[in-house]
Amino acid sequence: MVKLRQLIAGLMTATVLVSSTTPVDAQKRSVGVASLGEMSCQNIEKGKYEAINRDFPVGLQMFRGIAKVYTHGDFIDNEYTSQVVCRITEAGQRSKYKTLNLVFGIADNNKRVNGALVRLSVYRDGNFYKYEDVTKGQLSTLPIDVTNVRSIALEVECKRGTVKNKNRCPELIFFQDILE
Repeated sequence: MVKLRQLIAGLMTATVLVSSTTPVDAQKRSVGVASLGEMSCQNIEKGKYEAINRDFPVGLQMFRGIAKVYTHGDFIDNEYTSQVVCRITEAGQRSKYKTLNLVFGIADNNKRVNGALVRLSVYRDGNFYKYEDVTKGQLSTLPIDVTNVRSIALEVECKRGTVKNKNRCPELIFFQDILE
């Protein structure tokens, strides 16, 4: 009876150890799929694109943030635009990707969220493509055709500041930036 208890306890301990070393959020990507964060990207002026791995509440749901765009700390100053440019295809090479899928929003718990309006504008090879405005509780999905596109630029602007500070908006959080 004692040996059976020891065996069961040993199996339970081994199970806990093995399961705790398995990455819960890890996903195997298909061949030909990449993340924008893996590309050669450059911040412009005050803009910052930073890779992260943290949970954020948006629309009373929890999502894993993979990157954020801001000008200072955890906010976007309305005097500056936050810009980042990423090369997705080397010069002279054929494009490997057809679509860039972006999913983004503003964290519900950011102290600068109430009343703020943040705009994400997308440029393909330096030419304006489209924009999407985001407010508190909104998770936006933006598929972008990148067929024969060499570079993508993201521009984030504070279009309307918060109730407390009209000159600042919360950082924009990306939950997906997949090139397929």
